[in-house]
Parts: sequence; C-alpha cells; structure tokens
Amino acid sequence: MKRLILTTIPALSLAATATGVGVGAQSAAAAPPPLEYVTLGDSYSAGNGTGTYDETICWRSPDNYGAQVAQAVGAQHTTAACAGGVVADILNPRKLGAPTTKTATYRLPGTSPNSEKHWLRLAKDDALCGVPAQPDWYYDYTLRSSNRDGEDVTATVSCQLTATPQIDAVTQKTDAVFLTVGGNDIGFGLITAHCLLARNATNCSVALGAAEAKLPRLQEDISAALKAVHDRSKGNAEIYLLGYPHLINMASYTIPEGAPTYDAGAALYRLQLDGDRAQAQAMAELDATTTGKGGFTFVDVKPAWGGLTHGLDPHAVPNQANSWLVPIGAPGRQPSEWVHPTIQGWNADADALRAALK
Repeated sequence: MKRLILTTIPALSLAATATGVGVGAQSAAAAPPPLEYVTLGDSYSAGNGTGTYDETICWRSPDNYGAQVAQAVGAQHTTAACAGGVVADILNPRKLGAPTTKTATYRLPGTSPNSEKHWLRLAKDDALCGVPAQPDWYYDYTLRSSNRDGEDVTATVSCQLTATPQIDAVTQKTDAVFLTVGGNDIGFGLITAHCLLARNATNCSVALGAAEAKLPRLQEDISAALKAVHDRSKGNAEIYLLGYPHLINMASYTIPEGAPTYDAGAALYRLQLDGDRAQAQAMAELDATTTGKGGFTFVDVKPAWGGLTHGLDPHAVPNQANSWLVPIGAPGRQPSEWVHPTIQGWNADADALRAALK
C-alpha cells in the first residue's frame, strides 16, 4: 500500500567524479515519477460550492479536495467526478443534459446506399456537434432525418453530450483514487427539497424512509464498483471513499415549525450515520477480501467538520454564520451549489483525506 517513496542518494563515488557526472545529473536520474491521483464520484467530489469552476456541467473545480491533496504532495491529478453522479456512472457512460440538434449539407457523389453513414462520418470529422470542454466528454451522434438532392445530402443529427465511464480515468499507474458517492442513489435531491426547502413533514418522512431502505443495495453496488476500480488499477491503487458531512447543525429538528409533527432532524441524523456505517463496512470487507498492493479506506469527514457545528441552520429564519455549506437561496449562488461545501468545507475534506493517506 505505497504512498510516498523516500530514497537516500549515496555519496558520489570517485569514479563518478572523475567522469564528470555531477550531483544534478544523478538526482534527476533518481527522481521517482510523480504520484497519480484520480477523483471520481458526485458533486461532493467534483467541486460544487467552491465558487471556482472549470465548467458548470459537471461543476469540476480546481479547489476540490482531491486537487488540494494532490497539490500538497506534487501529485498529478485527474477529476472525473461529476455533479449528479451515481454509482452506475463509475462503470457506465452518462448522458449530460438534453440533446441538441444540428443540420448540415454535404456533397456525396454517387448513389451509395451508405450515404447516411458517409454523411455521419463527415459530420463527426467536422465536429458538427461541437468540441467537448472536457477530455472525458464526447458527443453521441444520432441521425434524425436526411434528404438527398442530387449529390447534396442534407441531414439533421441529434447531439448528446456524454461522459465516458469514470473508471476510464484509472490506470495501472494510478496510486490513489478518491471519491464520494451514494447520496444521489438514495435521493439527496428529494431529501433537500422536502426536508430543507419545502419542510413538508409527510414528504420528508417518505424521502428519508426510502433512503434508509436503499442503504443495503447501495452498499452492494459500491462494493462492486470499487472492486472494478481496484481491478482496473491492477490492484495498485489505494481507494479512499469519503463520507458526507452533516447537512444540518442539530440532531433534532421538527417540521413544520408552526405545528411540529415530525422530527426530520433526528431521522436525517440517523440516516447519515447509517450511511457512514454501510459505506465503512463495504470498504472494510473489500480491504479484507481483495488482493493487491492497494487497499480500501473509508474516511469519515464529520470530525474535520466539527461534527454538527458547520451544518446548515434548518430554521425558516436561519443563522448561517457558521455554516460550511452553501445555504439554499444564497445570493450569487446557483441551485447546483446549494447544500454543498463552501471552500471551508472543501478544505476540511482535504484535511480529513490528508490525515487518512497511507
């Protein structure tokens, strides 16, 4: 389970000195290659909430916790995480947004029955759908209609922006993989909408109950996906699954506030701890049963966040002065940033990961 390799350079021999080999030349030859880190997963790994983004489809940020940890040790870093990510995206392509359409005319001599395939090839060569902003994105071209007028073929194509499976970012040279995943699989968006935004007791209870029921299946799915990541690295990569911080700053909070009927805070608190236990158990079982240099570690980020201290104040009239999560409706922030770590939260995640690195 290697991390950093420290080497001691022996004193120069007389022979080396005589041949003119200097310290700089030997040091350069002996320098190990940089470590290679990869970040997979969802918005809590991509960067939502940092305020600095490379793009706003996956919301990848140069300040996410993986990038921070890599920078601290001089490692190369790749972010394949994407907002809205689920466990299935680790192993499968994912459509990003709705498709668009493009129409073009190409001159195709002759009467070949493969003119539509020829037209599609030319459209792809011309990047008719556009050039994706990230190296792991591509456009899936689907021909919708075509019309031939002599040698001119006019056709319309559907352009679906697609992300490759996140696992494609992992290679045999990958030293460590970091990720958060599972929140969207059990309904993070519905919990936020019903329990923190609308504060509807019935809908909140249903959302939290459904999430609890999905935890056993989530544990199985995470185990399978991370075993595949381990295998993709040929057993070399250490895999670190980070948990999520507490979403609110109290372990008990009843809704609706005017006539409280349901302790949403207690149910949410229990769900988050149950989720941590399920993920930690998955990692422990993988670590005990999988061969190779790389192991599996669950990283509980809650202590680095001060437990409940920096969650959101869930009250209708809140005090968010101590929150390290972007409040719902925060001025100047997009909905995709709400209920995601501020830079202070991302720093805390980075601190927790650094402490766990082997």
